[in-house]
Amino acid sequence: MTAPRDCGQGRLAIRFSDLDVAGHVNNVAWLRFVHIGVSRALASRPPPHRANQAGAERGPGEIAWRCADIRYRRAIQAVGTPITVRANPVEQTDGVLVVACEVGAVEPDGRVIDCVTAEIFLGPPAMTALEPDASSAHRGPKPAPPVPTDRWPWSMVVPVRATDRTDSGSLSPTAAADLLQEARHDALSSWRHGLRGRLIVARTVFGLSQATVRGEIRLDSRCSRVGRASVDLASCGVDPASGAVVVRSTTRIARLMTGTDPSATPWSDAERALLQDIRG
Repeated sequence: MTAPRDCGQGRLAIRFSDLDVAGHVNNVAWLRFVHIGVSRALASRPPPHRANQAGAERGPGEIAWRCADIRYRRAIQAVGTPITVRANPVEQTDGVLVVACEVGAVEPDGRVIDCVTAEIFLGPPAMTALEPDASSAHRGPKPAPPVPTDRWPWSMVVPVRATDRTDSGSLSPTAAADLLQEARHDALSSWRHGLRGRLIVARTVFGLSQATVRGEIRLDSRCSRVGRASVDLASCGVDPASGAVVVRSTTRIARLMTGTDPSATPWSDAERALLQDIRG
């Protein structure tokens, strides 16, 4: 996705295809807005210096998404709602660039409701599979460490579409988020019937390598933490042919009892026992 030529904040709006089955803006749709903000922030930076023929001058070179920390703060349902995106790049050490992004919905009276905040960590493309401590170099929150495949209680293989890949053959950030959503759906569908209320995604942290992916990807998931009012779902995407881990994430899932109360509801003893029982 490239940045729009017109950076006017009022020209983005919710479309029907952005909504999920519950009628709320889908997590992947929010990431597309974040992607627009990141593209705008990068476009506003001075272009990198390119080496001359003698190689005397070297610039920072290509940068790619390495880690994303996304927090979902408000659900939006109305199609046509104008969306505002603000993003500011912050230079870090060791060649890491952090883009702080805020996505909001504009109400009819002009007020802006904060919907999503994100920190995107960018750096030189990581062409090899993710290592257990790969996210530490990005100075961002760490996705859950990998665990042996035989300990993942939920696993599925899905096709990789041509539109999921970048020009280099790796997963794009939005495709990675889409696949991780597939993994969440596979896991939640097997145990959400035992929980009251509505389960929502409150936060997602994912690390991404630029390793080449082939025609399929295996998505593994497990419940990695049971908190007072939320659970963490750890997932990873593995190239079945090479075993390369190309994306890894931790998603915090909370439960709301009503649509009017944004605070998460604590688990009952029975619900906590259920969640503890399904941990991998």
